[in-house]
Amino acid sequence: MRVEDIKIPLRRLGRTGFEVSVLGLGGHTYPVGSASDHFMTPDNRAKLIHYLVSSGMNYFDTTGIEEVEVLADSLRRANIKEDVLISFHGGCILDAQWHQRLRPEIELRLDILGHARVPLFLVNVGNGDASYAEVVSACEVMKKLKEEKVVQNIGLSCHTISLFPLISRAIRETDVIDYIMIRFNWKFQQASEELFPVAEDHDVGIVVMKIFCWDIEWDRRISVFEPVDGGNRTGNTPPLSSAQRHLLWCTQNSPCDVVVPSMNTIREAEENTQAFRSMNTKVKTDDFERYGRRLWDRRELKKLALHAESRTIREKAEALLHPQNGLRHLLRRTLKAHCKILRNEGLWKYILHSYNYRKGQMRGWIKKIKV
Repeated sequence: MRVEDIKIPLRRLGRTGFEVSVLGLGGHTYPVGSASDHFMTPDNRAKLIHYLVSSGMNYFDTTGIEEVEVLADSLRRANIKEDVLISFHGGCILDAQWHQRLRPEIELRLDILGHARVPLFLVNVGNGDASYAEVVSACEVMKKLKEEKVVQNIGLSCHTISLFPLISRAIRETDVIDYIMIRFNWKFQQASEELFPVAEDHDVGIVVMKIFCWDIEWDRRISVFEPVDGGNRTGNTPPLSSAQRHLLWCTQNSPCDVVVPSMNTIREAEENTQAFRSMNTKVKTDDFERYGRRLWDRRELKKLALHAESRTIREKAEALLHPQNGLRHLLRRTLKAHCKILRNEGLWKYILHSYNYRKGQMRGWIKKIKV
């Protein structure tokens, strides 16, 4: 399949006015580097990004600084000159000092990418503890950045279904939100009940995430369509794979402007882009219920632990099968991550960040106790 044979459709991202590719690239990039424990080399990551951009993709979602660094490096290595839209992440509003770190974080991301201004900027409302007042306050902080022309468009990101009504209310009553990034898939369709209609009424752009990782628990962030024997992969001809059918189902059954799955292999990129050759095909969903149970089925987890293509997925599946071993792996990974932060940011920043993070956690726990 030649790249020129594939054309990802464009849609307007609400009131932002941007024409965005229906397929974008989500965050949660597997480790990129040259060490033995890295999933992909920088050159191979650049080839993946080049393939996606050549296929018509122009929308990139980024979360942490490392993802911004990897994307910037890939764009440079691939010598990509086309204009791309990068959505910047401003952290979680439940972090005690998130708004105080906004400007330094924005400036750092701009410097890494070599950009002068942020076209798209959103913050995460957290996982169930945010109040309406906190969401409105966050919108006001971002609105000020927009008025100062630091950012062009502002938005909210949310995984938690119970917070969807709160975001709907914020869209109606503040009318400052330009776009949202929301969890939506066949298993969890609640955003269609109120949030999406309200967003459409106010011309708010809609970005859909978690289209393959249906369950948002940290230990189950695995694509429900992860292949183990080649059976779920697709060639250059129909029929569509289960993952392709679900990708199309999301674009056909929601008013989304762009979907942003994570992609960490050329195979995933090819499979997702090729799905849009069948953009108007009515897809079958008879087997989706089985996929909805997959990560809770020990037999399926064992297959993933033994035969998944990615070492990362194999380790996650193994951790779900044997929680004690998974805990040891989690502790090792956490220790490694903290050592890296300490090395990069220094002791003082590390201590300050840890204090503010724990302070935000404690505040959330206290709220739950009061309720």
